Amino acid sequence: MMMRKIVLSSIAAIALIAMPNAGNAQTKLSVGMPTSPPNLVHMPMYIAKDLGLFKEQGLDVDILSFEGGVKSYRAMVSGDIDVSVGSGPFSIVGRARGAKTKLILANAPKLEVTMVVQKGIDKIEDLKGKRIGIQQPGGFAFVLSMAVLRSGGIDKKDVNFVSILSEDVPPLVAGQIDTAMLHVEQEMVAKSKRPDLHVLARMWEIAPKQIYSVLAAKEELISSKRKALEGLVKGHILATRILYTDKAKVMPILVKHTGLDEDTVSKAYDILVKNCIWDANHGLSKERVEWTTDRMAKVGNIDKGKEPSYEDTVDLTLANAAIKDLGAWKGPVCP
Repeated sequence: MMMRKIVLSSIAAIALIAMPNAGNAQTKLSVGMPTSPPNLVHMPMYIAKDLGLFKEQGLDVDILSFEGGVKSYRAMVSGDIDVSVGSGPFSIVGRARGAKTKLILANAPKLEVTMVVQKGIDKIEDLKGKRIGIQQPGGFAFVLSMAVLRSGGIDKKDVNFVSILSEDVPPLVAGQIDTAMLHVEQEMVAKSKRPDLHVLARMWEIAPKQIYSVLAAKEELISSKRKALEGLVKGHILATRILYTDKAKVMPILVKHTGLDEDTVSKAYDILVKNCIWDANHGLSKERVEWTTDRMAKVGNIDKGKEPSYEDTVDLTLANAAIKDLGAWKGPVCP
């Protein structure tokens, strides 16, 4: 009987050793990204995963790709994913229309897009009569192109909108359109194929207060998975800080995920860093969120009187907890 107890005890001990440590179990989170392959501006999420920053927070993050930030946001609202990365304006509009969601971080608060144009278009007024490349009326490129036109006092009836596929570079290079709204690395690609193409407007200068890329989650998830989301935000902030401080460390990751050559990525990276596109804190300033909310109301995307307040739109508790733990960021603090 004694021998049987010893054997059973030994088997139990071996089983405990073989079992994974319950304290090391990872919480799963799914994050929806708006493009595939991702744009350079979306890289903090991939850096955090590839460098093990999420794993250090006890997270197993599954990054999923969608065709645009709108679809990513809708998937989050429907519960198909936990967190969406996408358009700040659309997330604010979603909140205004009744979605119980909050912005929890703005990884790239500045509007990182440029209008690249054909030779001979040297000022915004020169866009009159030109072919403005968009995906569809009301879409991302259309809205941004309209912002450029408004800044030059040009009415939409004075230009020709041309619908193109989601890939803007080929029709611009082929001369089928006169303008295209491109991410900075796409700008590099286009100019490498056609050196006479040039930037007419950078959106972070045309609309400096409009919020761009945000992380959003449902209120109920923020309550039920608060610790996990805090870890996600913390890992993301850490990755952004590494972006600003260690180019050599992040370059292989940027090249791997964008699929672009190192020279293109390096040039685009330098522009983004110089213009402080990423925010190494929370990026959700009250001024920027309220300006964007007001803009959405003015263009009719939010009904008058239905504008959500800053407090209704944003939950800073996760980011503030992460920043308190990490310490104050002493690098570039983006306005």
